[in-house]
Amino acid sequence: MLKQTLAVSGSVVTDKTIDSQYLLEMVNAARKQCDEKAVRNNDFLERIKDELDGEFYETFVKPSGKSGGRPTEVIGMSIKQALRVAARESKSVRRSLVDKLEDMQTVVIPQQSNSGLPEYRKAKAEQLRAQALEKNLASARDLMSMFPRLGDAANQVIVATLVNPLLGVEVVPLPVIKEHYHTAGEVGEILGVSSQKIGRVANSNNLKTDANGKFFLDKSRHSDKQVESFRYNAAGIEALRHLIHGVNVA
Repeated sequence: MLKQTLAVSGSVVTDKTIDSQYLLEMVNAARKQCDEKAVRNNDFLERIKDELDGEFYETFVKPSGKSGGRPTEVIGMSIKQALRVAARESKSVRRSLVDKLEDMQTVVIPQQSNSGLPEYRKAKAEQLRAQALEKNLASARDLMSMFPRLGDAANQVIVATLVNPLLGVEVVPLPVIKEHYHTAGEVGEILGVSSQKIGRVANSNNLKTDANGKFFLDKSRHSDKQVESFRYNAAGIEALRHLIHGVNVA
């Protein structure tokens, strides 16, 4: 990817930079034309670092386009530095690369205002944000598939929590909870029994339904894992009260 790094003088760019991925594409394209073997990215990065040892250049990490793939290190350098890296290639490959790189140093472009952040950085930021958004949405889908008993409100909370901070606006609103829901521990305190007994009675009598409450995503008390946790509404509490105090159960 070709990137402007200095202000425009008239309509001619006085300097540019090129990143290692774009330069590697150029190198391997030239090598292919010359029937030479392609260079691997890791080997190419080592070659650049060796050639530019002691000089200033940019390094940054680019997320992998593949799901679960490792991030890729990318180096940004000036065209002058790229010419020196290209000089390490064979004569036939070097001839093609040098011509193309030198052409990049004097490119007539429309007048631009020096607004601060270069356009390529803005584009890169947007690209990274879009990739992060895609990743967070995938995480939300994974969570919802892992915990299929979660209600619509809980699913909406998952999406809102993962999406809104990234976008900086409340695109997905948090659901309005009109009814209060109580944990097993809270219900146990109300009815004067342990939370374990609340769970046993609810499970044995199939009380964990929409009529008696909802499933929420909670943190496990014994680890950092996320688990489904049923919380009871007023109807669920009354059903438990009747089973525990009105009928001899457990």
